[in-house]
Amino acid sequence: MEAYWGLTRAHGFHGVLDGAERAAAQGISLAEQAGDAWIGGLIRVSLGATYVLARKVDLAAEWLAQALNVFHECGDTYGQAITRLWQCLLWQDAEDTLRLTRGLELLLRLVREQHYEGLLTQQTLLGPRDPRRIIPLLLYAWGSDIERAFAGELLAHWGIAGGAFHPGFQLRVQTLGAFRVWRGLEEVSPQEWRRESARQLFQLLLGYRRQLLERDQILELLWPGQEPEIALRDFKVALSTAFKVLEPERKANAPSAFIVREGTLYGWRADADVILDVEQYEQAIASGDALWAREPDAALVQYRVALAFYQGDYLQEYPYAEWAAEERERLRGLYVRTAERLAQVLAERGAWAEVIEVCEALLLRDNFWEEAYRLLMTAQARLGNRPQVLRAYQRCVDALREELDVAPSEETVQVYATVNVD
Repeated sequence: MEAYWGLTRAHGFHGVLDGAERAAAQGISLAEQAGDAWIGGLIRVSLGATYVLARKVDLAAEWLAQALNVFHECGDTYGQAITRLWQCLLWQDAEDTLRLTRGLELLLRLVREQHYEGLLTQQTLLGPRDPRRIIPLLLYAWGSDIERAFAGELLAHWGIAGGAFHPGFQLRVQTLGAFRVWRGLEEVSPQEWRRESARQLFQLLLGYRRQLLERDQILELLWPGQEPEIALRDFKVALSTAFKVLEPERKANAPSAFIVREGTLYGWRADADVILDVEQYEQAIASGDALWAREPDAALVQYRVALAFYQGDYLQEYPYAEWAAEERERLRGLYVRTAERLAQVLAERGAWAEVIEVCEALLLRDNFWEEAYRLLMTAQARLGNRPQVLRAYQRCVDALREELDVAPSEETVQVYATVNVD
């Protein structure tokens, strides 16, 4: 019976409705034969949740009501709380404020009295796959004065203030290397953007996320030389498209959880729930730098984390976008400095294989960085790979000559001569 409960949840939470229904029917039949009402309740709440996710309001309401009755009869207060959570999600999706208000009163009181806070502050087996779906419920409760103090405490766990805007998912953005965006667990497909200008507007606002930009400034950056009326029209279309991509469920004229407008100023909302790889990258480097003097081993861990975030140059698909050029060079410079420091320390410790790995990755980003060639030659020599020493030196010579029309520095020549003799 437990297996059928698991299958109901697995199929249903991944959108395989017919599979969830078949598993539920078989599981409930077996549970009734065995006289196990509780497992039957678990299957019912899982099927009800499946219908919530599928937006089948009537079926969801019916199965969740059945599950609630079962858990009442069993005296299972946690099962009741889970069921009431899914009912609240259902009423919120259906915009049934009367039932939602009453449901939240019952849910929050039960969670508070039974100390089930984890149900509303973390991922659980029976709750939604993305627990951030719960945040709009808590914001509604806070704004409607439903267990307001308790709702505020739960929101604080998420780092969300009462009265904030939240779409029920976290935005995750990759700008280093290929540009990718995730709404919660779902990746935004390239086709969803529809207009390249919408994607670039989003990227521009992210790049200037610590300030608001005048609309005319945005027009000049994204549509330089365009007639003002045409540029303004294109801007409005791009902004509307970006809103739809980022928040497909946002109501018309409702505030955005990500993009803020103040008159003719536009920018990134300071309290937006977003994970940006650039910030994680910089935070890891800053942590490594702070640890460097007293805990070098811990610093190396942070540097490795930082380099792992650097999947490529910042917005590498837009090499000619002038508004991204300065940030691209700054982030690449941080990468080179961090990779060089990591490689030097690894060399001091004799970790030659990792020195080679770090230097090769560095040279993919900056083909003329002579220190990387010097460390690479030293590492190959220590590992006894003489042909690779010559190859590294020749790569250095060729890169500098072809790109900069200069010869290797005296220091590089000396390292090559030394390791070749050793």
